[in-house]
Amino acid sequence: MSARYVAIPTTGPMARILPFAGVFSVLFVWWFVTSFGIVESAYIPSPQATVEAFIGMFQDGTIWRDGWASVRRVLYAIVLASLVGIPIGILMGTFGRVEAFLKWVIFPFRTAPIIAFIPIFFLIWGIDEKMKVGFLFFGTVVYIIPLTFDAIRAIPDEYVDVAVDYGFKPFGTMIHFLIPAAWPRIFDAIKVCTGIAWTYLVAAEIANVTTGLGAVVKRAERFQNTEKVWAGIIVILAIGVLTDYLLGAVRKRFFNWEA
Repeated sequence: MSARYVAIPTTGPMARILPFAGVFSVLFVWWFVTSFGIVESAYIPSPQATVEAFIGMFQDGTIWRDGWASVRRVLYAIVLASLVGIPIGILMGTFGRVEAFLKWVIFPFRTAPIIAFIPIFFLIWGIDEKMKVGFLFFGTVVYIIPLTFDAIRAIPDEYVDVAVDYGFKPFGTMIHFLIPAAWPRIFDAIKVCTGIAWTYLVAAEIANVTTGLGAVVKRAERFQNTEKVWAGIIVILAIGVLTDYLLGAVRKRFFNWEA
């Protein structure tokens, strides 16, 4: 293979074949290790049993009822995180003094074990809906702020030079030059943080096992219903992938430029 094929996307027929081949390979290995007893069904159920559990969740309304509860929580958290985090990240990226004032307050949380903060949210909001949305908000806003900051700082200096040449003040430069140029990367930050919210969803929902896909997984685990545990996890994964695809389509349609 020539070096010119390194670090570029695959094109042509292989670009369509290889993704399906990868998924099929995983499904085959899953079927193989369960069908021949290599792994006990108490740990990994067979694909057939998992599909049957999924059909049962579909028929009894679990997917629609609990799926919508989870989607709603993630949606609320991402909207709140965007409304709070994006302006803060923009101000930090634009004005060095704002960055200096806030960076040691916000940036350390990027490496903090977010799940360890769940007991604090219990103390503040109990185990009701506010706790779940609040935890997901906290788990995403601490990432969306630095990602937005990085989006602003990634803008080439030439943009600021043009703004200065046209006589724009710092605030005008931010509004008319920096924010429009940074929007594609800011939307990427929203996309990334939506995925992060889905990774924290189960931790948020098992606190009070009422509604949501995380609660479905927790109840199934309590009664050792391994098939339903795996079916619930796959549903969460599927919704997360669908959300990522939809946000990617929006990004491609409305924010398809790069500064």
